Amino acid sequence: MLNRLFLRQCRTALLSSNVNTKVASRGAKAKAGGGGGKGGKGGKAAGKPVLTAETDAKKLVSQVCGLNYATEGPMSEPVHIKPDSEYPDWLFTMDIKRPKPALNEMDPSTKEYWEEVNRLMEAKQRRLLQLRRK
Repeated sequence: MLNRLFLRQCRTALLSSNVNTKVASRGAKAKAGGGGGKGGKGGKAAGKPVLTAETDAKKLVSQVCGLNYATEGPMSEPVHIKPDSEYPDWLFTMDIKRPKPALNEMDPSTKEYWEEVNRLMEAKQRRLLQLRRK
């Protein structure tokens, strides 16, 4: 039954001189960002919280702000920063320099060098595959 109704609408749309009105009358989606109306994607999302950044200097120095997202219950207490002796030694030896050195500046006898070589070769293969598909 639904098939017949759908086919009838399609036939009338094809035979009609003005196809756009038939498509619109069948409930085509509105254009993106097309104003007005309640809810939907065009307007502001209702119920989203507005998050603010912490500005209290004492809090920023003594607590890990933004880590604990619980607002109620036993897990809602703030997470305090501990002294350096409480953390493992490897934490302070991590390489956090950005940007990473270029390949020609790295030592070929290290694992990081070969990981970078592998990453660059995979990127090159992806680019070549994309060119082949076009």
